[in-house]
Amino acid sequence: MRKLVLLLVSAWMLNASPTPACSLCGKMSRNFSLAYEFEQAQVIVYGHLANPKLTTKSGGGTTEFFVEQIIKDDPAFPRQKMLLLSRYLPILDAKSPPKYVMFFRSPKQSLEPYWGKEIANPAVLEFVAELQRQRSDPEKMLLHAAKHFDHADPIIADEAFMVFAKADDKLIAQSAKKLDPKKLRKLVKDPDLEPERLSMFAYLLGACGNDDDVELLRSLLKNPMPRHCKSFEGILAGYITMRPRDGWAFVQDTLKNDKQSFLLRYAALRTMRFFYNAKPQETGPQVLQGWKRWEHTKLIVSCWDKSSHQSAIVKQSIVHYALACPQPEARALLERVRRQDPELVRHLEAELK
Repeated sequence: MRKLVLLLVSAWMLNASPTPACSLCGKMSRNFSLAYEFEQAQVIVYGHLANPKLTTKSGGGTTEFFVEQIIKDDPAFPRQKMLLLSRYLPILDAKSPPKYVMFFRSPKQSLEPYWGKEIANPAVLEFVAELQRQRSDPEKMLLHAAKHFDHADPIIADEAFMVFAKADDKLIAQSAKKLDPKKLRKLVKDPDLEPERLSMFAYLLGACGNDDDVELLRSLLKNPMPRHCKSFEGILAGYITMRPRDGWAFVQDTLKNDKQSFLLRYAALRTMRFFYNAKPQETGPQVLQGWKRWEHTKLIVSCWDKSSHQSAIVKQSIVHYALACPQPEARALLERVRRQDPELVRHLEAELK
């Protein structure tokens, strides 16, 4: 069953296309970031909380927010020192109330922020403002963010990482070789580093590091700890970048090894997708070699009629595979699906093109 799932995932990845966020960062790319919200929000203000009041047993209430600075303005935003928020935000020390940055969508319609984040150090806002000034040059913005990966303020370090997490794979690949390997080397060796960060930093180190870093990445691949499962695609991507022949051979061996864990084999597929997005011309042949597993055609085609494989994503994955596969069993299934659901086949053919 695990082999079949992996094959169907591989078939789905035949439709790989550039993604709007980094494919090496897992779910982290969906996290809120100040830099991203600075671009999206219509009004941004900074200030402190006061006088929180509970009005319901379920935790509803109000909190006063005193505006100290308008960071991003709009004519419709009122010039008043205090806004009453319709939510209860606790204050542990009234003598030192928490400082927040608040984001508003449309002050004409509502003066209720859609998001807010506690920020003790206003240097965070200065860092994000500098990122905004560099937004017209995305590569320059990434290079500036990378200098702050290990910043002492965890929010600034988070924001620096999120710039990469929300960047597309091609831009990351273009910028990676210009980074400082010394900083990345230290981060990759940190045993407490989050898996998603390790994935990104390991790839970046592979793009700008030296021969000693090859051995570091190889050791992480050969003897992966449990926490490395979520970092495997980035570590592997870094190793491939430094040693393409050995790296791609490692990918093929991982995919063919039925005794290898599903998570690591799936991570190998994600690595392939990253390179297909980032460097399709340079890595296309190696990626397709891993995706085109025609020896399993009969197994995949047989799933079409199984009651356990009727979900839309599985059906689409089977058709994706059949569209790319030259085997007669795949051709026969395609003719059958064309008669049953011609619109589905036309839609997936257009996607592949």
